[in-house]
Amino acid sequence: MLANVPGSIRVARIFGIDINVHFSWIVIFFVVVTNLSESIYPDQFPKWSREKTFVVSAVSATLFFVSVVAHELAHSLVARRFQMTVSSITLFMLGGVASLTREPPSAKAELFMAAAGPLTSIVIGVAGVIIAFAADAAASSVPSATWLQVVSAVAGYVGPINMVVAVFNLVPGFPLDGGRVLRAAIWGITKDRLRATRIAARGGQVFAGILVSVGVAFVFGIGFPQNELQGILYGFIGYFVWNAASSSLQQERLASVVGGAKVGPLMTADFRSTPPGVMVGQIIRDFVLPMNLRAIPVVSGDRLVGLITIADLRKVEQDRWATTPVEQVMTPASELATVSPDDPLGTALERFGGAEVPLLPVVKDGRLIGVLYREAVIGYVRMQEMLAPQGRR
Repeated sequence: MLANVPGSIRVARIFGIDINVHFSWIVIFFVVVTNLSESIYPDQFPKWSREKTFVVSAVSATLFFVSVVAHELAHSLVARRFQMTVSSITLFMLGGVASLTREPPSAKAELFMAAAGPLTSIVIGVAGVIIAFAADAAASSVPSATWLQVVSAVAGYVGPINMVVAVFNLVPGFPLDGGRVLRAAIWGITKDRLRATRIAARGGQVFAGILVSVGVAFVFGIGFPQNELQGILYGFIGYFVWNAASSSLQQERLASVVGGAKVGPLMTADFRSTPPGVMVGQIIRDFVLPMNLRAIPVVSGDRLVGLITIADLRKVEQDRWATTPVEQVMTPASELATVSPDDPLGTALERFGGAEVPLLPVVKDGRLIGVLYREAVIGYVRMQEMLAPQGRR
């Protein structure tokens, strides 16, 4: 739930959270609609016209993906309750992902945040099944009310598929919600988050291996009816889970490498900043081009207002550079990952992992006192690895 998904466009904003759609989601949306309209609904309702079947299929697919947004919103709203900033939710091929600026601060926060999504899916699933049964019963009593058949069809798909989503996400392997619940439990018992992450991530790798094995079995028809498309889908999901779990292990390894190092010694107090009201064109002319800066803090006095990055600047058409102030396109301070000089370097690694930025503002007592560059952290980690005894590498 931490990472941003590049290649996405914003389609809505709910509770101050951007809802983005990745291009791969469009592909899977049409796959779902095609599957419903060409196979599932024609078998269940052979008397429906082709047009009606397609429209009901599109409505069902849309409501399913709305429920995926609800699942991620549940994560996000609980995360906010524990003071974690959520910048966006992105729908992509494998479901949804909420972009958080940092990891949960406690086992309790992790547990509540992780459980919120599957619980939401279960509630939607149970409601869908109840509505489907009620609509079926009503349709039997009033055969002329054909709209009840449509309600039954839509609810009969959205309900069970949400139950499947809940069960899948509760598998105890990182980065699935069940893996986060497992990590929270181990973290709460042992008080050792790194150990908890390692165990949960290994569980994710085991589950990924099972998915890939099932995919191979489908491709070659070993123990399952041969289905190349389904096999490839299982393999792709397994590959995604493996990469995410391995990334978590890598993050844990880096945190152990940096040990008790703090942010303060690696930050720099010599940095360029800009006040609000400066136009985008001036930022590009005075900072980006001559100094090759990829991110500039926006400050008012010594208070951090936001951060303007190359990605932000690219949102502005060139003919608007002279009339667009930075505050219109910057990321506001409320949505930024920041660190303090006394934070462990492992905390900075986490926050770099959850944000596609080249630097983190270093804030103390509400004042911006420096910046921590990603390259400085990477360089420190590499040096620590080079100097570590052979047996610890």
